[in-house]
Amino acid sequence: MSELKSYRVTKNLISQAHSQVKWLPEAFRLSMLGVFAAILMNTSIARAEESQSNLLPVSKAMVSATLTMPKLGRHGLDSMSLTSTRMICPSQSDQLCFPEQLQGFYARQDFMPAWQDPAIVDEFMQQLMVLAETQRVPGLLQRMNELNQLRDKRDQRGFDLLATDSLFVYQAIVHQIQRDPSALYRPADFTLSMKEIQAAPRMGTPVTLSTIKRLRPIESNFSDLVSQINRLEQLAPHGVYLTGRPAIQYGETIPRGEKLIKMLNVFGDLSDQDLTNLTSAEAGEMDGMSTAIVNTGVVHAAIRHFQQRHGLKTDGVIGPETARNMARSYQQVAQLLALNMQRNRVLRRDGQGEVLQVNIPEFMLRILDDNDVLFESKVIVGRSKRPTYLFSSAINHMVVNPTWNVPETIKEEDVIPKLKRSPNYLASHNMRIVSRRNASESIDPNQIDWSTVSAKSFPYEFQQRAGPNNALGQVKFMMPNSYSIYLHDTPSKRLFNQSKRNFSSGCVRVERAHDLAHYLLERQHAGQSASYENLLKRRTTATINLRKTLAVDFIYRTAWLDEKGLLQVREDIYGYDDDTSVPAEHDYIAMNSFR
Repeated sequence: MSELKSYRVTKNLISQAHSQVKWLPEAFRLSMLGVFAAILMNTSIARAEESQSNLLPVSKAMVSATLTMPKLGRHGLDSMSLTSTRMICPSQSDQLCFPEQLQGFYARQDFMPAWQDPAIVDEFMQQLMVLAETQRVPGLLQRMNELNQLRDKRDQRGFDLLATDSLFVYQAIVHQIQRDPSALYRPADFTLSMKEIQAAPRMGTPVTLSTIKRLRPIESNFSDLVSQINRLEQLAPHGVYLTGRPAIQYGETIPRGEKLIKMLNVFGDLSDQDLTNLTSAEAGEMDGMSTAIVNTGVVHAAIRHFQQRHGLKTDGVIGPETARNMARSYQQVAQLLALNMQRNRVLRRDGQGEVLQVNIPEFMLRILDDNDVLFESKVIVGRSKRPTYLFSSAINHMVVNPTWNVPETIKEEDVIPKLKRSPNYLASHNMRIVSRRNASESIDPNQIDWSTVSAKSFPYEFQQRAGPNNALGQVKFMMPNSYSIYLHDTPSKRLFNQSKRNFSSGCVRVERAHDLAHYLLERQHAGQSASYENLLKRRTTATINLRKTLAVDFIYRTAWLDEKGLLQVREDIYGYDDDTSVPAEHDYIAMNSFR
């Protein structure tokens, strides 16, 4: 008989005995029941020694005059030194991070194991690996090693206890990420204080596959990403260390080219057949000399494909930027993928309708409906000294033929210094000076002694009139936020031809701004596109309110798998992936939602 069954039988028999002796005096009745409970519990414990599936202690039972809850045993862990616990939850003096929660958890399921289904174990271990791979949770990699040691030893009891404790750890860290996602964009370690341990949510029982899957950071291609991370982690170093100076042009020999072509093959830029052909040629001899790898043919095409996947200029020339990306190790790429997977936790919108995403390092805007791309456009984002904020909102109105009220930073750092050097600056940029109290009140610039003006204390505003050369173009898209960020058109279309497009002062310029305007108007089902075109022709400033708003997320994704399963990597333009320094630009990680 299993211990669980014995425990249930014990409770039932004691209940029956209680009903039979209820007429006895209370003190004597409790004494008799205590003896009866001791006999039954000792019998059940003796029988339980034959079973290894229970998690109760097998040395003794806790018996008193009234039946008490059995205490959770630690068999399987007593002989282990769990070094992970001291790093994950440094304030905890116990061998495990959540000892009290474990007692309650196993009591709720009658002290039976929780991790007997291999599918549940595999799913959880994959998710734990992805979080550990970010290297933002000290001790989590050690915890995974400890779990694997117990699995290798086939210690079901020890593994079960440690896996459940690790599940509590995992949930607590995920809760931290969701509470403060900005921590994933700056140097930060996730550890558990005693306060966080005590406030952790109670885990329901039993542990099911669907319950664990709901903890995934993303849904669509989770398994493919896990496979990619595992594959990259197991590869030996590729040994590609090119400098890009001088650049390796078309037709030139590539130093240690055999290492480069193997790396290009790993990432899918060079086919298996082309690698075989090149390797065979390189291994052969021609007049006693081995054949070098030259930047031509399939090699040149593979380099261009690599550049395309990294958002670089696709010229096939190995310059400094391309060389720097080629030098990134397999393990660094795996870490980037894992980090960006965790960042997606705050962006899960499956089944919630359309959303406009601006991926800042990719310099792209897309409107998505689940995984379907409904609209896309190149964009220009904030430069490193004036980054675009990360936040969520919703477009609720458009301004056609907008005027531009120059932001404080641009006024202080650009307009006033240029105006002091050139009195014609305002006229050449179709600008005027206006009162802060009343934008319709113009100030005569000739009445101002510019030699005495302080940029920071200047009491007036600068406004650029509507027109084809207005900095905002012919339309801007407004959304609630505290940072004066919006999407807008631009007269400087040539900048969209650049592969790296961080030129703005924080707001986002949209290449297909007019197409986006029509898209938003068509969503209203009110036939407003014609009136929009008329407003453009009249060059009249007008506001169009959108009854049906569109959700917007400004995101920062530097590594992902595209719809073809190819790895995409982008430059960390703001330094948010770098955990070795704290740039001032981290102040721009607002991560607030205004929806």
